[in-house]
Amino acid sequence: MGARAAEPQTDPDLSTENMLQAGRIHLRPFLVLKDAGYDDNIRLESEPKEGDSTASTGAGLNTVILTGDRGGVHLFQELDYVAYGHNTDLNHWNGSARARGVLLLKSLSLSLEDRYVSVQERPNQEIDERVRRENNAVTAAAQTLGTGRLAMHAFLRWEAIDYASVGNAFADTARLNRDETSLRVVGELSLLPKTTVTLEGAVERADFENDDEGRDARMRSLLPGVRFDPSAAIQGELRAGPLSLTAREGPWSDFSGLVGDAHLSARAGRTARLKAAYWRDVEFSTTDDHLYYVTTNWTAAYEQFFSRSLSSEVLYGRGLNHYPAGVTDPNVLQVVRDDHLTTYEISVRYRPNQRMTLGLSLLHQARDSTDDQRDRTRNLYSLGTTYSF
Repeated sequence: MGARAAEPQTDPDLSTENMLQAGRIHLRPFLVLKDAGYDDNIRLESEPKEGDSTASTGAGLNTVILTGDRGGVHLFQELDYVAYGHNTDLNHWNGSARARGVLLLKSLSLSLEDRYVSVQERPNQEIDERVRRENNAVTAAAQTLGTGRLAMHAFLRWEAIDYASVGNAFADTARLNRDETSLRVVGELSLLPKTTVTLEGAVERADFENDDEGRDARMRSLLPGVRFDPSAAIQGELRAGPLSLTAREGPWSDFSGLVGDAHLSARAGRTARLKAAYWRDVEFSTTDDHLYYVTTNWTAAYEQFFSRSLSSEVLYGRGLNHYPAGVTDPNVLQVVRDDHLTTYEISVRYRPNQRMTLGLSLLHQARDSTDDQRDRTRNLYSLGTTYSF
């Protein structure tokens, strides 16, 4: 068994760069240390705030099995243990696994993927208590191959989302238990050597476990966009377009409006980079009065490179979670709920070699809600590292 250089592959999941080889099997084991540091508000719902030291340690394995020039199989597993210094009742395991098979034909790539994730974390920006979430997603995909200006991708996906009973928040998060089915078709047209125009159409269905509340919904979206090559002056992608969400039954308000996302970066001189991100979407809610809320967020960051292996970044972000008018009692005057989000982050990254990455970050998060009982602040100081064998 020995390390080997990568062979050119059409699919990134079939890359064997810097992997150990044993016949047709290629391996890359790794160790991780995540978020080792201090969190000054580990239980966002508690008053007064409670802080503690915390760290996540784990190990994983990437495996690629090639079948000549016809494709192969990519396997991934990772298991992490999250530990707290004093609040040992919060200690838990997180795990993830992924298996994807790829079949390469003359002008088409076919794949089938199964992804499983089990984590104990806050499900969204509504719930401040950590609960166990399990996701199991199966995706069948087809993608055209070739060097032409036009490309097509199609994805058929089924996903089960379940929350286990952990803590007091389960009564709320159980509303999010559902099966999602989606069909996405993406077309790409290379207009210029470094610019690609995209168009994504999607139809989605969410069938919730609890039929009594009538939360089942259907969604349709059409997102035109543009993507810039990594070698262009501006790199990244942006998309925006209409989305409609319709509840099958119940008293819920439907949604019709613009959604989208953008992730762009540009060089600022020879040793710096400017970054910007924006996203607007509809997320399902855990509250009695709402089926969903509209989340709008943006961030701006400046990254300074001191050498090829050392850089630092400063990030600032703002967000808004907007809820439609409540529906429980039309005779009661209800205040529209808006949660304003603010993020400050300073981070340092050091990569001494290709196998190891070190990161140090200081993070401040705040939520200012029109419901004053939901106001929260949090500071997190953390160190993380990844080492690949």
